[in-house]
Amino acid sequence: MEKADRYRSGSVLALLLAGLGAGPAQGGDEMLSENAYLGEMPVVLTVSRLAQRLDEAPAAVTVIDRQMIRDSGAWDLAEVFRLVPGMVVAYHSTRAYTMDSTVSYHGLSDPYARYMQVLVDGRSVYSPLYGGVLWSDIPLALEDIERIEVTRGPNAASYGANSFMGVINIITRPAADSQGTMVSLSTGRHREEAVVRYGGRSGDLNYRMTAGFRNDQGEDQIMRQPLSTADRWNWNKFDDRKVRLFTLRADYQVNAANELGFQFGYNGGSRQEGDAGEAYPFWRTTDNHFAQLNWRRSLDDGGELSVQYYHGYESSYGTYTDNTGSTNMDVIAQRHDLEVQHTFSPTDSTRLVWGGSVRYDKVYAPGFHYPDFPQSVQFDKLKTQTFHLSRLFGNLEWRARPSLIFNLGAMVEDNSYTGTDVTPRVAANWHFLPGHTLRVSRSEATRTPSNFEKVRAEPFIELGWVTQRLKPERLRSTDVGYLGKFSTLEVDFRLFRDEFTDLIVENGASLGNGYFNPGRATVKGFETQLKWDIGPRTRLIYALSHGKVSSLDQDDQTYTNSMPTNNQSLMLTHRFDGGWSASLMGYQMGEAHFPETDSGPNENPRYWVDTYRRWDGRVAYRFQAGQGTGELALTVQNLADDQYFEFRHDNEPPGRSAWVNLKLEY
Repeated sequence: MEKADRYRSGSVLALLLAGLGAGPAQGGDEMLSENAYLGEMPVVLTVSRLAQRLDEAPAAVTVIDRQMIRDSGAWDLAEVFRLVPGMVVAYHSTRAYTMDSTVSYHGLSDPYARYMQVLVDGRSVYSPLYGGVLWSDIPLALEDIERIEVTRGPNAASYGANSFMGVINIITRPAADSQGTMVSLSTGRHREEAVVRYGGRSGDLNYRMTAGFRNDQGEDQIMRQPLSTADRWNWNKFDDRKVRLFTLRADYQVNAANELGFQFGYNGGSRQEGDAGEAYPFWRTTDNHFAQLNWRRSLDDGGELSVQYYHGYESSYGTYTDNTGSTNMDVIAQRHDLEVQHTFSPTDSTRLVWGGSVRYDKVYAPGFHYPDFPQSVQFDKLKTQTFHLSRLFGNLEWRARPSLIFNLGAMVEDNSYTGTDVTPRVAANWHFLPGHTLRVSRSEATRTPSNFEKVRAEPFIELGWVTQRLKPERLRSTDVGYLGKFSTLEVDFRLFRDEFTDLIVENGASLGNGYFNPGRATVKGFETQLKWDIGPRTRLIYALSHGKVSSLDQDDQTYTNSMPTNNQSLMLTHRFDGGWSASLMGYQMGEAHFPETDSGPNENPRYWVDTYRRWDGRVAYRFQAGQGTGELALTVQNLADDQYFEFRHDNEPPGRSAWVNLKLEY
């Protein structure tokens, strides 16, 4: 960290605290008692698809609860993951299709971060076209999130291909837990937002509706500290957006054994697109929605049977025009997914979850599917692409002794792009002392090429320039973990070694604009997360990741330095008397050279993003508002107003940004 006198964070927070004043809060379900931060080992649901204590899960997990999200002062969902060990978050770093943030584990990725699976209530939001996640296009309000479970490490045994380096599972609040009315209004530098939620009940039916509007002006148009002013390298990207949001959740308890759930979500509006080399922005209109249906039945033997179906629709429309003409940039991507899962206990010492799913994707994207190839290639068949996937999965938890738990899991997948793969995992958790656990696991994972990568590789086959079709990327991972609890201090430590093969690179062998599989890399290091309840009202959360990448960097794809050697974050929170609370967040990202950043100012072929540090602060006051409660909060990001780059040297996040939020709940 930089010297304390550089940021003077304590002085800034003191001024913020002095700037607000009102009477004490008297109620509300968000009020924390003095013992709210003290509790038993949490139960996680994501890793093996079984409900397991954190110290009995077969992989490392970071749990971000609703209060942590609020205390962090995050404006975007992507920002929340800066608190996760080893997670690299870059503000609005993607450069085509969507000017959105990058969220990647260990940073070994291009801007689209295709190496993680992201689920919302079990529904994949992994984009069919580019892969990765369009964070701003997810129909989801931060206020509706109950908790987020981040599996740190491959989890293809439970969720298949694209759960390559980790899984983020966002779990929303049950409708029964969000009754009444909530209004949230925010305004500040370059951003405004309004969110309204209403929850009600009719007999055994609980429901919740949330609507919102956001105006986000993104990065400053002109950089304050550019590396060069030549060729518009002092311009940031065009990334303004206006977002309309609506979600509906309904939970119906049919009887004591059966429950039905329905969700619908819509996210739409206008988005800017365009980088430093363009004189004007390109506006895109988005229209994204989903529908999801769940049925859960509790079985007499204590097990459960569940069926889930969802349909996702991702679309955007626009025509890009420059001095060479106009290009149709419309994208329509649809997904249908049906999954069945059964959980039961074969014996007193075992639990088994197994099931299967089928998926169908359809993508229309003529402006993205047409590479610059000779006219002999038949492009008509590339206008619309389909993808078929079928899966069979299972995980057996065996408690060999009260202190020794084994997890054996695997996924068998068959898809229309790359065929059939099996991704197994074996893990053992040993409680060698009360409150202290060792974990050892070995797993394999694959990543199926995205629709964009697959289509861009096809013409090379047709032209006879290459003979081998695009293969899935592969990963073999070894994990050794320790979890310990010392009074009010919780420790999560992980050693890892990840061996990557068949990594997909662009422009392999200097041929056109295609994709090939020459990449190999090994990533090894350690990470830790500490949660310390300093007192009944004060908590410190600290995360550290250290790692190195070794690679031959085939085909000019630089993996060697694509992971920050050191990555740190902390969050300090305190509840004062009289309804006041404050939190301080600090982030440090080590220098790195990420893939697909090889063109820079003055034709510099290789350049680094330097180490940066950032401090954020939030102060809030809770009060009684008639029959309900209210909260007035001031959040300031980048307290020191530092100028730095994230991911690329033409990606300068905003300087100091502040906004006020008023939230009322009845």
